Amino acid sequence: MTDIRIPLGGLKFSVRVAIICVRDGRLLANTEQDIGFWYLPGGALATDEDARSCAEREWREETGTPPGEMRLLGAVENFFGPAHQRQHEIGFYFRMDAPPELPRNSFNVLDNDDVVCEWIPVAGIESRPVYPLIVHELLDKDDETVRHIVNREG
Repeated sequence: MTDIRIPLGGLKFSVRVAIICVRDGRLLANTEQDIGFWYLPGGALATDEDARSCAEREWREETGTPPGEMRLLGAVENFFGPAHQRQHEIGFYFRMDAPPELPRNSFNVLDNDDVVCEWIPVAGIESRPVYPLIVHELLDKDDETVRHIVNREG
């Protein structure tokens, strides 16, 4: 299987899944040293892989814990990046409650020691950039309807 990340028409096109994992009013987010922003656990969809299976696989690879029940919140057409590195990403966003085995403190992602997972208060995600910036919109309007959002950043 090959990740769906391809140069196309002067930009990078990709298909990604992300997990919106919440525990006690806190959102699990990833960051790397010196990048200055946060993003959701997940990764690239591979060829011949469905979105839910990808989300479960990425969760296991990053945390080493079994995924909980995942519910699709939305599909996001995400356009971002500076002019010389524009990206067009189709993202599938799944909501999952944190499994009890998941650490309550910060921890490193198992498949990349440079990535740290931390619990960010949901009420404060606007003061810390968590990309894409529409994460709060998916959480605020979680009425069990699958949503389609077009997000343009930068």
